[in-house]
Amino acid sequence: METRPVPLLPPAPATRPWIPDGVAAAAFLALLLCALMAPTNLRAADAQTDLMLARDCAKGDGCTQTWTLTSRLGHILESYEKRLGPVNRAYRLLGIEFTNGPRPRIWYPNFGSGPKSIIIQLTHRARTATELALFQLAHEAFHLLNPVTPGASASVLEEGLASYFATRYVEANAIAENAKPPREAAYKSAYETVAELAARYPDFDQRLRRFRELNGGFSNASPDEIRAAFPSIKARDAGRLAASFEKATN
Repeated sequence: METRPVPLLPPAPATRPWIPDGVAAAAFLALLLCALMAPTNLRAADAQTDLMLARDCAKGDGCTQTWTLTSRLGHILESYEKRLGPVNRAYRLLGIEFTNGPRPRIWYPNFGSGPKSIIIQLTHRARTATELALFQLAHEAFHLLNPVTPGASASVLEEGLASYFATRYVEANAIAENAKPPREAAYKSAYETVAELAARYPDFDQRLRRFRELNGGFSNASPDEIRAAFPSIKARDAGRLAASFEKATN
């Protein structure tokens, strides 16, 4: 099946009604960096390509293999690490699989006394929907930066950031020209609050990197610590972002 190279940036749509004012401008340099980091020996899979099967590129295509979920995961993690700092290496990433559950998730299998392990689970529907699979993968990969304790819930802030960075990734890499935020109300609300912060702070990524260093991740911070990093945020919004996402949605 024909594959196509990754363009530097996807064509900009005339309007982006779902993006808060200023987000596109504030994120432009980060989007460009993400696109430039794409490996030159890989080609982007089109919507019909099976991301579980690596294919040899045709002679003269300028690549060796088509993209798979595994190679995409490597590229996603590299882009996140360059922006926000290294992934927590205390956990051993075992791979990617599909689940019959309603949502993608990080699963912590227990093998006894061995190293702590992580598996990324995508929804069964994502097996045949490339854009959905890559958005879910980019979202769950964000949680690998600082995995929460097994059984605990990520904060509203972390879920909003995961959705925000996943949206940036799929758009920057021409996977979706007009990537849309999550549809579920709780995820959409968290995403929009984070996107508004990104629009206010051109140094958003740098602030997040420092925030990770000070707080050991994105789900351990208090409202005051969130306001220290982003002074313009309202106290009510800081309190909501610091809350457990699971409790906020129940």
